[in-house]
Amino acid sequence: MRFLISFLIILFTLNSFSQVLKKPSVGKSLVYIMRSNDLGGGLNFRVYDKDLFLGALPSRAYFTYECEPGEHLFWAASENRDYVEANLEADKTYVIDLRAKLGMFIAAVGVEPYSPESKRHVRRVNKVLKKHINANVVDANRTEEKEENITKAMEAYKRAKSRSNNKIKQLLPTMNFKNN
Repeated sequence: MRFLISFLIILFTLNSFSQVLKKPSVGKSLVYIMRSNDLGGGLNFRVYDKDLFLGALPSRAYFTYECEPGEHLFWAASENRDYVEANLEADKTYVIDLRAKLGMFIAAVGVEPYSPESKRHVRRVNKVLKKHINANVVDANRTEEKEENITKAMEAYKRAKSRSNNKIKQLLPTMNFKNN
């Protein structure tokens, strides 16, 4: 009996913390881009979809980006640049975390694709959706201001991609989160 009560309490606790991810519009993909840690709190990370500037994401925040399904190159810039190649399916929701790391002068950024198969990832998504603000930073109109940054980043991406030990991460179609 005690086991059953404990099981029900744990089940209720897990469900009460489960947040609902939004659905994309029909035929589109939705990507949550978030910052789950507080390191580099005063620094905004600039976020891109290949050559499209999405905006600057502050600490303790997230935003959603609706896009066409298919191949995408998401990257973030700070003291460094980090990349994730994504293959997105229509009508699916994905999560990318921008992790602040110690850098030489300011916080560096690491781009981490999340999988619903990882309990740690699911816990972080729930925490961010519950405690962080929706920054609504998508600002594709400012891309022309970032042309030099984009050109340098694409050159760096090509160099990284050509290395045999490239560390470019992958966001696979199967790494989508369930939504309501």
